[in-house]
Amino acid sequence: MILQRIGILGGTFDPIHEGHLHLARLAKEQAQLDFVLLLPMADPAHRDVLGDAAHRLQMCRLAIEGEKDILLSDAGLQSGVRYTTDTLRLIRQQYPDSQLFFIIGADKLPTLPYWHDAQALFALCSFLCFPRPGIYTQDAMQKAIQAGAAVSLLQDMPPTPHSSTLIRARTALYEDAPGLNKKVLCYMAEKGLYREDLLPRIRPLMNAHRFRHTLGVVKSAVHLAALHGLPVQKAALAALLHDIAKGMPQPELAQLTEHYQLVDPENTLMIGAVLHGPVGAWLAKRDFNVTDEEVLNAIRFHTTGRENMTLFEMAVFVADAIEEGREDYPGLEKIRWLAERSLPCAVLCSIEGTIRYIQQQDGRGLDASTLNTERYLRSILTQQEKQWMCASIP
Repeated sequence: MILQRIGILGGTFDPIHEGHLHLARLAKEQAQLDFVLLLPMADPAHRDVLGDAAHRLQMCRLAIEGEKDILLSDAGLQSGVRYTTDTLRLIRQQYPDSQLFFIIGADKLPTLPYWHDAQALFALCSFLCFPRPGIYTQDAMQKAIQAGAAVSLLQDMPPTPHSSTLIRARTALYEDAPGLNKKVLCYMAEKGLYREDLLPRIRPLMNAHRFRHTLGVVKSAVHLAALHGLPVQKAALAALLHDIAKGMPQPELAQLTEHYQLVDPENTLMIGAVLHGPVGAWLAKRDFNVTDEEVLNAIRFHTTGRENMTLFEMAVFVADAIEEGREDYPGLEKIRWLAERSLPCAVLCSIEGTIRYIQQQDGRGLDASTLNTERYLRSILTQQEKQWMCASIP
């Protein structure tokens, strides 16, 4: 009977990044493993964890989609699991006739003889050790072997530039950290992982319906930003804050707008449906310390649009119009179809629908900025985009 050779790469994966997957692939190749199990740990005995276990498991699941030789185990998340030995016993039950190889870094090697229940652990698995820059491994490996561990040294493991610590630091600043699988990046942005949780501050500013809408816009904005190569974390931030002034009474909106000169009164109607955008941008800066002008503009113009809109502003504008909780309205499915292909087309289609609706009423709610945006978008469409505008959706 040929035994399977299974590598086990344990860790907090807080969050998982490309360096982890690169290591798994190299270990499989060099040690001739049949596959590698990713093993997220719920609450390691000697490691602080920031991400919720369920989120970290889901991020691992997203990261390995399409990886036929990297699988996922939830053994490290089972109740009562505290040490590596506990987890390896569970995996041994799942794979009773396999050879298990636990993958560790050279920095862990000197402490290996002192791990909890080390002799039982050494009976459960062998160890594959990958080098760490600046760490001498030979003496530590000999001591581990003398203690009863079977250790092999992996070679040609170039250091990865990616670090979960650095990723968390950049995410806290609403930056898209390099080294993340795009699906993982979107999941982090949508769920608000590794950055300040703004939801408790936003929830009191709106009713339940508006709050659900806001969460829907976040999901849609994250998707559109990733699809069109735009900053994902910033899109989530703009979407979270886009309607924070929506619940304000009309007189208060008008007063703030006039007092702080937030709009050009000659071009903008003094109505709440328009004013909550610029007032929202003002609040985002004052109360939420947002200084990124692109984020502020996306909030400011999410109802009217503007000439020279950036693609980032368009993504937030469209996300507001098409989020999955939106009640059906004329043109909604066409806008959603266009959004997957062209943000300018989707914005233009939405604005054309708004103009038609207002003109069918009395025409008095039509903001000059909206008309200017329509003219601007028509002027920048490519031939392909013009064809999409005229196309019937499948």
